[in-house]
Amino acid sequence: MRKDYSPRKLNFWLLLVFIVAVVLRAVHYFSRSSMWLDELAAAFNVSERSFYQLATESLDFNQVAPLGFLWLQKTATLLFGVNDHAFRFFPFVLSLLSLVLFLSICKNFLKGLPLLGAFTLFALSISMVFYGGESKQYSGDVTAALFLVWSSLQLVKGKLKTSQLWVLCIGGFLFIFCSMPAVVLAPFVLGMVFLQLIKKKTALSVRQFALVAASWAVACILLTYYAKFVISTGTQEAMSEYWSRGFAPLSSVPDFLLWIPFKLQKELSFSLAWFATEELPQLKYIAWALLILSVPGMLYLRKQSGMATVMLLASVIVALVLAIFRVLPFDGRVSIYATWPFLVTGMAGINAISQWVPKTVAPAISTSLTLLVSLPIGLLLILVPPLHPPYNSQSAQPVLKELKKQLQPDDILYVYFKSNYAIRFYGPEEGITNYIAGLGYATADSILRDIDTFKGRKRVWFFFTQWTRKQPFPDTIKAYMGKVIGKQIGYIPDPDGNTADTEAAAYLYDLSGKD
Repeated sequence: MRKDYSPRKLNFWLLLVFIVAVVLRAVHYFSRSSMWLDELAAAFNVSERSFYQLATESLDFNQVAPLGFLWLQKTATLLFGVNDHAFRFFPFVLSLLSLVLFLSICKNFLKGLPLLGAFTLFALSISMVFYGGESKQYSGDVTAALFLVWSSLQLVKGKLKTSQLWVLCIGGFLFIFCSMPAVVLAPFVLGMVFLQLIKKKTALSVRQFALVAASWAVACILLTYYAKFVISTGTQEAMSEYWSRGFAPLSSVPDFLLWIPFKLQKELSFSLAWFATEELPQLKYIAWALLILSVPGMLYLRKQSGMATVMLLASVIVALVLAIFRVLPFDGRVSIYATWPFLVTGMAGINAISQWVPKTVAPAISTSLTLLVSLPIGLLLILVPPLHPPYNSQSAQPVLKELKKQLQPDDILYVYFKSNYAIRFYGPEEGITNYIAGLGYATADSILRDIDTFKGRKRVWFFFTQWTRKQPFPDTIKAYMGKVIGKQIGYIPDPDGNTADTEAAAYLYDLSGKD
């Protein structure tokens, strides 16, 4: 950090980044449109079950979520009603708390411009903003991991006040109960604290450690029991198959060794920029830069902070171990709890090389490198309109609202089978209750045979969401209805201009003129 970069200036920029991050998350939460398929499947499980049923019955639709998170969702619906904002409320709140926790952790390892750089990367991460407005547990996973690491750092600092002890005991219990990865992460960080305790490198009392460990252990046991004995075998097998890409390849040593760095880069890139890398693949180099810088950064922090560095890296260590043993996948949205430590170690790497080779890496170079790594994603997020939140996906309700206006008394409304959740949830609110729910088939041909029953009808609507590459059936259905047995006479497009798997739309066909 430059000598003229005063603490006052640093605090100003940290506060500014914090405010921007809160605004981005608030815009996404308050302005986002309909829930998409996966959110709706989880929402029906919560809304149609009691607290007791959530604790004792496996979820339908191959859904998996920690029990504590399900209870939070149920509580939100009782407080705010069964609606989009209720289901997304706690993920939003947890995403705000994650900002505070991450900054607090960073201050244990970084200062000056690297501290600001790491916080900017986390606060303006596209994935962190997105999942802060998603009615799923992933925002909670991130916050739980941050809380457990933050707690372990507090424990090794020394004796705790009673109020601090209560925060660690109760907070740890709640976060572990709300996050599957936390069940393994908690004993890992406690083990690190215990090593410091027996080595007498902390003033923490045995009694205080025991209280924290006991409260965390209860949460671990409860959630482990739920995962092992309540979640059905069929659901577990379905999830293992679906997320198989997130498990480590163990067929050969070279494949495994190559998997680690490339997987770390992929998931760190997903966490930072996600879909922005599709349009700007150069953003992937930021993840590579952070990983490369993390090598000297980890050595530097290990010398400066000792065991605290292992605690910092706990989530990524745990994630890799779980992927190797095929317990939890390390992929996409289920991995975002694990990669944030590289934001800290990457920035620490810039500190390291600037101190180790000061003649080569002058202050101006280290400052430029910090800005080059930490600013691009945040600036793009703020300045490029397509990257602005809210990030809508499958906005079914606006389509159904317009569809209601155009429906005529004798119209037929055929709903694609993957859109049945959307019509069930939003249809009654928009006054649409008379429709034909499509059945799910392994091939499109079977769906087309069902559609043949509409031949001769003047106005047949086709409403769909959840197009996928594996099942691009909506394309087949539209082509069949519009070119083979009839013609298209109307269209309600996706309100956000989305296509493919994020699209929601309705098409109107005249099937009266062709056999």
